[in-house]
Amino acid sequence: MKIAFTGKGGSGKSTLAALFVGYLRQSGRRVLAVDADVNVHLAPLLGVTADAERALSHPARTEAVRKHLLGTNVLIGGADRFVATTPPGPGSREVTLDPADPVLTGHAVALDERTHVMHVGTYEPESIGAGCYHGHLAVLENLLSHLAIGDGDWVVCDMVAGTDAFANSLHAQFDAIVVVVEPTPESVTVARRYRQLAEAAGTADLLVLVGNKVVDEVDADYLRRELGTEPVATLPAQAGLRRARQAGTSPRLDDVTPLRRIADVVRPVPPQRRAAALRALHLKVAGKDWVRSAYGDVTDQLGPVPA
Repeated sequence: MKIAFTGKGGSGKSTLAALFVGYLRQSGRRVLAVDADVNVHLAPLLGVTADAERALSHPARTEAVRKHLLGTNVLIGGADRFVATTPPGPGSREVTLDPADPVLTGHAVALDERTHVMHVGTYEPESIGAGCYHGHLAVLENLLSHLAIGDGDWVVCDMVAGTDAFANSLHAQFDAIVVVVEPTPESVTVARRYRQLAEAAGTADLLVLVGNKVVDEVDADYLRRELGTEPVATLPAQAGLRRARQAGTSPRLDDVTPLRRIADVVRPVPPQRRAAALRALHLKVAGKDWVRSAYGDVTDQLGPVPA
């Protein structure tokens, strides 16, 4: 399964993603945790130092990952012609959660044999005034589209706050998108907007609304009323989680029922549906003037439509 966590900044999405990774580890699952937030919070929460040299968006790593994914696929035309939506094709290499997979051994930090952590990276001083974080995320999109994960395997991604996932193909890459919502007007507004955009993108059925920092029944009623539905799970405000963050240790929950509820509602997106959505997004990207100028015609990266 591939699951993303998003929400308004400060809603607790990174903490919840870290808790979910911990729950999956306790359940004996193989997990790849990806910190895709520009603020880079998930990796430290899992005890990983997010060095700039180890970031997926570091030019040397981006090139290495794309060369690996390219394999012998002649449709792409070379590792330098990858765009965010470039799909796998004949001869492309898949990425698995096998601990011996070259992408994991070369670009992830192993917490144990079954758990690996990657981070996309953030702005560096040389990028000031001349960089866009969406460009950093392109290699993550390439990685996600080339993933082949087995039964019981999970990819957990901590996303950029807000609705930035709709600026690219990330909203179509996951089996579920957890929108973390605090009982505040600002957080609810972000969740509503996310739902509106997901409906327009055809992915509204993949949203999982989770209430967080709920103090009492008044807060719970507020979320139900403002969201128009019962959140799949609700986590109370817990001082222990804040204390763990202040101490620089991984957060833990005594009661993992909310995390179990999240896992229980996730279902795999049919491969045909995902392939059709990503194909349409690739054609949309291919039509952009800046893409044509920089990469030429990338529509030829698509193979025949699957039967």
